[in-house]
Amino acid sequence: MKTLARFAAAAAAAAALACGGGTRKEEPAARVVEPPVVQGAFRFYAVDQGLPPDVRDVSADEAGNVYVAAVEAVLAKRRDDRDFLRFDPAAAGITRNCDAARSVPCPLVSIAGAAPGVAIVGLQGIGTDGDADPSWELDSGGADVLAFDGKTLARTRHVEIAGAPHQMCMDHSAPPCSAGDATYLYGRRKVRQVLRMAVNHARGTLQYGDVWFAGTHGTFSLLVANAAQRGWTDLTAQFPGSEDRQFVWEHDHPAMYEPATIGGVKQWAYLTGQSTAIAIDPTTGDPWASNQTRTARKIGYGAVPDGWDAPMWPPYDAADDRRSWLDVWPDPITANVSDYDALDPAYADYVSSLSFCDDGTLWIASLLHGLARRAPDGTLSYVSLPPGLGNDASAVACDPSDGSVWVGFGWGGFGRLRPDGSWWLPDARTPAFALQGPVGNIQIDRWASPRIVYVAHVASRLGPGGLTVYQGD
Repeated sequence: MKTLARFAAAAAAAAALACGGGTRKEEPAARVVEPPVVQGAFRFYAVDQGLPPDVRDVSADEAGNVYVAAVEAVLAKRRDDRDFLRFDPAAAGITRNCDAARSVPCPLVSIAGAAPGVAIVGLQGIGTDGDADPSWELDSGGADVLAFDGKTLARTRHVEIAGAPHQMCMDHSAPPCSAGDATYLYGRRKVRQVLRMAVNHARGTLQYGDVWFAGTHGTFSLLVANAAQRGWTDLTAQFPGSEDRQFVWEHDHPAMYEPATIGGVKQWAYLTGQSTAIAIDPTTGDPWASNQTRTARKIGYGAVPDGWDAPMWPPYDAADDRRSWLDVWPDPITANVSDYDALDPAYADYVSSLSFCDDGTLWIASLLHGLARRAPDGTLSYVSLPPGLGNDASAVACDPSDGSVWVGFGWGGFGRLRPDGSWWLPDARTPAFALQGPVGNIQIDRWASPRIVYVAHVASRLGPGGLTVYQGD
């Protein structure tokens, strides 16, 4: 797949989340860049404007500072500044854990703005979820919390998305475990590649500042804010070396044990996949997320202080696992379950992105099926992309200004689905990367007036990607 690819004040937030590992702050090197290309309400940034060629994600914090994850660097700027500042991993103190010697930083592939001056960058660790991988690979990836003051960017803590040792066995049973059980000895370490994040921006709630992580294997993992007030039991002091796991809850996922063709062989498999799709329902506070096969909700998380253990919804159905969770594009029901193939395009949803409107409407983008709309009453409807785009939707974002929907096309470019059902598409004057480059993510600065839409374009065989910025009606 082409594109599968608090927090209160800033200082208080950084201090609250910090848990070891001092970093140095450096001014980015001076550089000469071209001004952005301006077309009406659009601005376009690419390599000529100082961006690396592969822009994976973009996000704004509550002060309007905007951050870009571009594999080899993080870019940041204040809302009203013209140019981005580039921060290479060494300059920002990004964690180095992508080799056995812990000397190489992992690719920077996702980003999420939080409180003013706070962002979280997701790292693409080595491997996916194999428990037998070398220990350094199991510890790779994760996420870094960053502080930005308009001039400098610095890591305030690393987040290892892993559980504490001595909590469970490798088969998920309670201890005692078999001798040498690695999960019991070292804790469960599954989510190395953080591919998307959702921050809880609901001020005045205990959940404000929570960071939900989605990635390989684990579709839902959580960095818990306000942990002491919510009854969190911190075990990291009991296990030296686990400090980066402080306030981390991991993990849950919509998973199926079904026949699937893997490596050319039809077999029964436990399918967890990977996730680039997670969003928080503004009407309930509950997170929703998707992996490659199903979509689910942590029902009730937003209603209670300690909701991280909230159950998955729809609930597991042992009698018919194929109907468990939310099957957005319903599977054909086979007479013989062995005829079923969970990864066949006829069955797999391949959801790439989720976005809520203010009224609780959920928009669902699929790399195979286009768009789906789940109304607040649970009714599903479907929208095809404009002709010639292959029905490959790689990103979606509901516009709070009018309920329109911005959509990234996996085959390249982006568009806007108006409330009347018609499409707006960019014209031929648009820079080539924005017309042709697959879209990694779309995020909206809701704290600006008018709001600002950011579109991240990844590199492809057609050339470098870039960033589209829209601030109009």
